[in-house]
Amino acid sequence: MLFLIFVGAVSLIFGFLFLFRPQVIRDLNEKTNKSLNKLCISFDEKAYNLRIGLGISLILVSVLAFFVVYYLIKI
Repeated sequence: MLFLIFVGAVSLIFGFLFLFRPQVIRDLNEKTNKSLNKLCISFDEKAYNLRIGLGISLILVSVLAFFVVYYLIKI
C-alpha cells in the first residue's frame, strides 16, 4: 500500500510540473544526464511537445493510485 502512495505522490508532482513548470523537468533531466554520465534516457522533444497530455495522464494516475489506497484502507 505504501508503494501506491509513493507512486501517487510522484506522479502527482511530475504531472503538475509537466503542466505548469516544464522547464524544471528539462533542467532536472540535464542535471541527471550530467551526473549519470549519459547513462539514462535523454528527455525527448516529443514528450516535451506532448507535455499537457502527459501531465494530465500523470495526475489521473495519481488520483487512481490514491483511490485504490483509500479503497484498500476501507476494506
